[in-house]
Amino acid sequence: MAQLSDLIPLVRERAGGILDKFALDHLKRAYQKFCAESHVLAKEQQFNRGEPSELAVGEHHVFADVDFALDSQRRELVRGTDYTVSPHGSVTLTASTPSYRVFYHVIPALTLPDNVNANDMVIARWADHIADGAAASLMKMPNVAWTDFQIADYYTRVFTEGYREAYRVAVNALDEQRPRQSRVFY
Repeated sequence: MAQLSDLIPLVRERAGGILDKFALDHLKRAYQKFCAESHVLAKEQQFNRGEPSELAVGEHHVFADVDFALDSQRRELVRGTDYTVSPHGSVTLTASTPSYRVFYHVIPALTLPDNVNANDMVIARWADHIADGAAASLMKMPNVAWTDFQIADYYTRVFTEGYREAYRVAVNALDEQRPRQSRVFY
């Protein structure tokens, strides 16, 4: 797993003179926001009817939401009718199917340790955007040598473009798993 501290040189390229501790704190915040907005930390889990259905989230992460669920015949289940989801990530099945698969996503916890392992795919693909998000928030700090609101606005836009691109990638990956629904037009 990649360390967020490995991205400190990227933040320093964007905003010089920043202390490592500040850079790491803002990298953690940028990583959290990036993952929350993009839904890129997607997971899949299968359950059999009658067994406990607590969704696994991993260390330093929290449950965000269920994207969809499929029954044993690969038909999409209807949330609220066929299954319910608790705020803590427990799925309760009400439909009659022997097994079901749940597609969901998680986000990093609000408080991350300094040595947290970030998702390798996210860091490999969007490290520059996460560094842009950290630099944007750092440059908005008042009364410090690196404050520059115009450049911060630029980095904010680039950061936003990054998590929007990641969102499209995440949604396309989920759509490959989701069965096609036929529509009836009247």
